[in-house]
Amino acid sequence: MLQGTELVTANARSHTCLLAGQFIGDVNVLVRLSFGIDSQKQVAMKLAVRSEDQYVSDAVHEIIANA
Repeated sequence: MLQGTELVTANARSHTCLLAGQFIGDVNVLVRLSFGIDSQKQVAMKLAVRSEDQYVSDAVHEIIANA
């Protein structure tokens, strides 16, 4: 995780987590994962994945979205 993005305050209604790493084959990957919660306690997730290889970006997106 980057820039202390793992820390969430107790009363937060949204949060963004930034991730950076390497996928198989030494492909650099960046991920921005944003969460929000509404008044009914339903959570929404927005995911953005970037890498040098479109196939890697798609694979990481699928892994996180279906976890």
